[in-house]
Amino acid sequence: MKAKRKGEVLRVSVEAEESALLAMLLDDLETLLDSTDDSLGVFVDPALARLYPDGYSDDSEASEEFRGLVGADLRTERSGRLQLCRSELPLGGGRIELDDDGADRWIRVLNDVRLVLGVRLEVSEDTELDPSVESNALYGWLTAVQDMLVLHLMG
Repeated sequence: MKAKRKGEVLRVSVEAEESALLAMLLDDLETLLDSTDDSLGVFVDPALARLYPDGYSDDSEASEEFRGLVGADLRTERSGRLQLCRSELPLGGGRIELDDDGADRWIRVLNDVRLVLGVRLEVSEDTELDPSVESNALYGWLTAVQDMLVLHLMG
């Protein structure tokens, strides 16, 4: 994956294999988001808890009330970003042209994917991942792609 800024547009070239991998990851994230059940009050899947942290970690009642007030909106926004990115992904490879808002949207979605994968891999700030392990390499690749978008957005 490569990116080049031309004026106000960031052009991101995506290889076929990268596109297929991103499509799978975005579809998995969508499935996870669709599994959210507010009626439980807590998330059974720790990855969902990571995506939707408690608003008040020391007050479960206030946290539950907060989740009731904003949870649906947060899910709708997150799903909307995800669906837009999925629709922009060129199947079989190609180029995505992004304005600053589009690049920001991709950064947020990639971050969501990384958070979920990070929970599954039990990544912490002190974790050193072995890049020879496939899932660790994937996490590192997502990090590199996200960093590339951030640098181009800042530059």
